[in-house]
Amino acid sequence: MKRNILAAFILFLSVTFPAFAEPLSFALVGVEDGTHGFQITQSLADEIGSRSGQEITIIALPAHRAKQLFKSGRIDGDWSRVDGFGKDIYGIIKISEPIASHPYFAYATRDDIKINGWESLKPYRVAYPRGWAVIELNLEPIHKNLIPVASAEAGLKFVAAGRADVFINIPFIVNSWLATEELKNKGIKAVKPPLDFLHVYIHAGPQHAELTKKMEASLKAMKLDGTYDKIMSGAK
Repeated sequence: MKRNILAAFILFLSVTFPAFAEPLSFALVGVEDGTHGFQITQSLADEIGSRSGQEITIIALPAHRAKQLFKSGRIDGDWSRVDGFGKDIYGIIKISEPIASHPYFAYATRDDIKINGWESLKPYRVAYPRGWAVIELNLEPIHKNLIPVASAEAGLKFVAAGRADVFINIPFIVNSWLATEELKNKGIKAVKPPLDFLHVYIHAGPQHAELTKKMEASLKAMKLDGTYDKIMSGAK
């Protein structure tokens, strides 16, 4: 009798108070855990998740490892990748509304460096984040002096130390590093104009087809009601 009462009580709880879904994990490439850029990204994920009815956790990962974990199904998706990412990942879904649009700059200390598109980088020693496909696709066919680095901090330090002439990255990631005590007086600046201007998108596995529709609608609504700009305005 006691067992029957206990079973009935558990059933009552499960119906009356349904369990929350497990958080989904999305990779974030090129941004270190705990940095300002990471915090901004998690804030965006929190808002999109809240509106979509699904908790979302952002995990900072190297590019290659992020893709392998996504491909094997050990994470649910990738938060910020260019169009065309993951063509070898079965059933991959790209949310068509871009999560962000970033200018790609060459960062340098030298005043004599002139930039006008990817080919203008050929005379220089170029550091860039390892695994960033857009940079590799544009530079590897034309350039013989590329220096892949593990992080934005490492790339900027290469430039500051004179071990690279330029470091390719985006302001969303770089600006907070340039404000640190170690780098703020090194004379590193973005060389204008930008090399390129690229949109990045959320990608998810096929098991999240319905959720991605909600996420896209939420992202569009956030841009319309000003929430997106409010969150992004915290980016230094």
